[in-house]
Amino acid sequence: MGNERRWWFPLAALGFAQLIMVLAELLPGESLAAGTFTDLRALPMSRANELATGTIGGTGSTSVAVAVYAGPTRSATLGWLVALACVVAAVAGWYWLDLRRAGTPPRTARFACGTLGALLAVPVLDLVGMLQFRLAGDVRGALLATLGLLLLAGYERSRFVLAVAGVFALVTVVLLPPVAGALTAAAVLFGAAFAVLLRGPVTAADTL
Repeated sequence: MGNERRWWFPLAALGFAQLIMVLAELLPGESLAAGTFTDLRALPMSRANELATGTIGGTGSTSVAVAVYAGPTRSATLGWLVALACVVAAVAGWYWLDLRRAGTPPRTARFACGTLGALLAVPVLDLVGMLQFRLAGDVRGALLATLGLLLLAGYERSRFVLAVAGVFALVTVVLLPPVAGALTAAAVLFGAAFAVLLRGPVTAADTL
């Protein structure tokens, strides 16, 4: 819609969110992945760890066994949900300002309901992907982001954004592991955003 290449901002916002997610994932922490096996002698005896220890006996002595760690875990799903919700809110604010600058401000109630619906759709679709399709958190997040790019391509009728959505899905879901995929996707999105800014006005060849 429109003749301005305003869709550089959603691409850049999603790329920035990808970088924040990678930084959060790479920050040092003491949490272990749920379901992994570890020697509990190496862990501090907090309440959570004590529940995971067992007493092996016969002689009356207590020994620490290798057991499943039941302590706190970090979830990639949470990172995706927060990142996508922030991107949706930022993009909604960007389009609100852009439409007002263009002299065609949207109806406040309608725009607010649409934004709220988009925000609610993120956790709902994530829950569907988890319960119905048993998808991993990183896959669900990447697919939700791809869906957002496809909706943006349809709204802006842009072949370019459609192509970016395809590359994004390819590197985040199919080809690369989560962290490498997020870094590569961020590079793709930032490159696409700069390309949008450097290109000329929208022509008929650019639209769907």
